[in-house]
Amino acid sequence: MFGLTRWNSFDDVFNFQRDMDRLLNQFWNDLPTRTSAGSSPSFHVNATDDGWRVDVPLAGVDPKHVSLEVAGNNLTIRAEVPGEGGDQNVSRYEQTLVIPQFLDLEKLTASHRHGMLRLTLPLKESVKPRRVQIETQVEDQRQLAGVR
Repeated sequence: MFGLTRWNSFDDVFNFQRDMDRLLNQFWNDLPTRTSAGSSPSFHVNATDDGWRVDVPLAGVDPKHVSLEVAGNNLTIRAEVPGEGGDQNVSRYEQTLVIPQFLDLEKLTASHRHGMLRLTLPLKESVKPRRVQIETQVEDQRQLAGVR
């Protein structure tokens, strides 16, 4: 009459992880961005166990003409490409990203190689998964063994 199903905590953990991945992917896709003059290069976000890695293609941009500014949970990327031969025309790129609270902007690192700006945003320590040690009592082990 009543169907009983066995509870499997691992299914709950995997479902939670899948739901969190979906939520974070949706959040990143919905991030507000602001771009000034010029077209904005697309960027790629890769979530890792330690945080997020954001790759922004800036081909032809000298790294000394790129700046990053953090204000609150906003990260602004600015780049300028001076005109050729002393030309006064300057191409500008600016984009502001709202960074989720679970990422640690204090530990943000940036590198530039072969026209690619790579930002590494680690998870805050408080949200990183951690193992919890289970303490056992000697009495518990005797009871499990059937010793009295």
